[in-house]
Amino acid sequence: MDEDQDNDEEVEEDQPTLTFQIKNGRIRNKVDELPAMVQAVDKILKTERFVYPIYSDQYGNDLPDLFGKSFSYARVEIKRMLEEALLDDDRVTKVAIDKIEQSDGTTLSVTGTCTTIYGDVPIESEVKISDTR
Repeated sequence: MDEDQDNDEEVEEDQPTLTFQIKNGRIRNKVDELPAMVQAVDKILKTERFVYPIYSDQYGNDLPDLFGKSFSYARVEIKRMLEEALLDDDRVTKVAIDKIEQSDGTTLSVTGTCTTIYGDVPIESEVKISDTR
């Protein structure tokens, strides 16, 4: 029975975060831990959910759903949508949205911090909105 337990523990061990480093659209190197998380957070923020069949239904964000909504509604939903998208990654422990500002007549700018098991990753995103007032 102890041998089975040891094998189970090995299988449950955390997978490494090693991934390819992308610069200017090209693979340049491999990165791990915090640099890999910076890339993962950026990718989640840029990937619309349910669009790309290569990703599961839980990967990406729903921010394009805010297009055509009022700015007041979008401000409330952006926080929830970003938390939901980022916290789906088991390496993310906390998402804090610090500021949501209207940057022009159609866009909200979002800043915050994504806390991961490897450290903090800054969040910077722009969301296109159409004010329906």
